[in-house]
Amino acid sequence: MNSIKTFTLLLIICLTTSCSTSETTEVIDNGTTEIIECVTTDISVSEADNVVTPHATNPVVWEGTFNDDTVTISFTTPVGSDGETETKAFIFNKKDDCLTKNRAYEYYNGESVDVSAVTEMDISEFYIKEWVVDEKLTGFVVYTDPHDKITYSKKFYVEFTADDFQVEFTNFLLFEDCMLDKLPAEIDMNSDGIVDFKLTYDEVNDVGNRPRYNQYTIKLTSTFEDQNKILSPVKNQEPYFIVHEPPFTSENKTQYINGVKDALDVFYEYDAPYQNFNYFLNNNLTYSSTLKNNKDDYFIISMTLNNEVYYGWIKFSVNTQNCEASIIDTFLSSIANEHVSVN
Repeated sequence: MNSIKTFTLLLIICLTTSCSTSETTEVIDNGTTEIIECVTTDISVSEADNVVTPHATNPVVWEGTFNDDTVTISFTTPVGSDGETETKAFIFNKKDDCLTKNRAYEYYNGESVDVSAVTEMDISEFYIKEWVVDEKLTGFVVYTDPHDKITYSKKFYVEFTADDFQVEFTNFLLFEDCMLDKLPAEIDMNSDGIVDFKLTYDEVNDVGNRPRYNQYTIKLTSTFEDQNKILSPVKNQEPYFIVHEPPFTSENKTQYINGVKDALDVFYEYDAPYQNFNYFLNNNLTYSSTLKNNKDDYFIISMTLNNEVYYGWIKFSVNTQNCEASIIDTFLSSIANEHVSVN
């Protein structure tokens, strides 16, 4: 009878606790900040899982960085012929020698031909196989791509060295600090007390993106487009250019309404905690190469005064990498219909 009682007691204990010898890692979903149990799982992960996409000479591999507070693992895939890449990154907070989920994102680097962008990603499952503090992290992640909306699952194997320690960047570039003391710059071509043009910026707030961001486009604008015109070389195909370098003349120039390449540069400013991605576009979509070639830069303009057309130019300087923007000089011919030129 005593042996039956003992067996019954052991059975109750086993049912109310756990008799399994297999331990699993806690799953992180998007709504929890629970500490991950840093224990071995039944998932098989090996050093071969450091490779995300095999390639004979340039495989895509998992990489990692860490600091005193966080651990980041990521992989970067080439996606274009001009150096464009796409990075998937997963960030975790350190806590009590374990990890908690921070966030995940996808970063598209458009290089010289496209707009770069960062977009938040959703993680549906995350398991740890092994976590050796600042030395090794292995496991398994399931995430949804924010663009194609497909759910992917990948094993990861990342080893860290002292060189992977990365201090968190906090010296963010902000448009307000960089340009708002220079723009807008008002231009009165004929000194009549009326502003004719402005070197200024357009601001667009994109609240639909995750994370949200502001877009600032530096450009020249006319206060009266029908009378004060910004001129481009006459041609039959867009884009129509408005920045000119000597030698040039106002002959064979006209104003286009659509298809004008008017952005001198564009600044993208993200909400926290993505301010480290703030940047000036500064590529082929703007006038980057023109503005950086050490030549003088001009706009060619025309103004209609008393039903007669007068031509002129605006000499300017914009260097967004140094947070510089200014009007250097202006000229408006005093003779109607007389073209202007700079050699």
